[in-house]
Amino acid sequence: MKRVLTLITLLLWGGTLVYFWLSARIASYLHPQFHAYVLSAGLGLLILSALWWWASRETDASCHDCGCHEEHGDEPRSRISAGAAFAFVVLLLPVSAAAFISPGQFGEAVVMNRGIVTDISQLPSAEMPGGNWDDAPEWDDGVDGVDATWPQGQEEGVEYFTRTPDGAIQVETLDLLFAAEEPGLREEFENQRVSIIGQYVPPRGGAEGGFDLVRMFMVCCAADARPLGIKVTGEPVSVPRMGWVRITGIARFEENGGVIEPSLELEKIEEVEAPRESLLY
Repeated sequence: MKRVLTLITLLLWGGTLVYFWLSARIASYLHPQFHAYVLSAGLGLLILSALWWWASRETDASCHDCGCHEEHGDEPRSRISAGAAFAFVVLLLPVSAAAFISPGQFGEAVVMNRGIVTDISQLPSAEMPGGNWDDAPEWDDGVDGVDATWPQGQEEGVEYFTRTPDGAIQVETLDLLFAAEEPGLREEFENQRVSIIGQYVPPRGGAEGGFDLVRMFMVCCAADARPLGIKVTGEPVSVPRMGWVRITGIARFEENGGVIEPSLELEKIEEVEAPRESLLY
């Protein structure tokens, strides 16, 4: 019986890892650079389960033939101890909960508990090692073999971004947060019509006059994921909590407590399907 439980444990762990990779659910838990390792681990466990079953079969058969169970006073092979059953449950409960119970995306409670980031410097990857952004070396236009000049006939700044059919600049939440820190970008985006996809977070505490548009940002895994938020000013709308929407509005930048934060003056909001890659990296 213990052989069967061990085999089930290996198969379920390996199968779950492979399932998470095939279904793309792994994107909600790990940065893309680790996805291949998850697939390798899953396949490795499946192969290990087959090898272990084959190897333990010979050992178990020889032990049964010599009568060691009766000689050593072991429990009958058909029974299983309470400790072994408990270990089996402990091993399978986390992976089963992750596969069949856990939601496929972060909920509103996670957003509220971790706090909405409106300042890019609050992100772990925003700091420069051993210094700050002001200490970074200036751009050198004289790199050998590289033409650092902008191509002729191609416009600079915000025109580098793709536009929607109605002319709005398609950006991500992260783009506006970075623009708030860089005066040149901030000047380019100021008063421009932009289009952003994110999740709708209603006004907190019953407040009126605006809501938050959030997008989860992951550095390594789900444990460090933080919600990036853009404040949207306008009338509250009837959209499901944490529902995916596309916001079209005018980009604004305002100082709040010594920090410049981006916001959007709402023009249009529409519900959309969740993007294939729901997290930002």
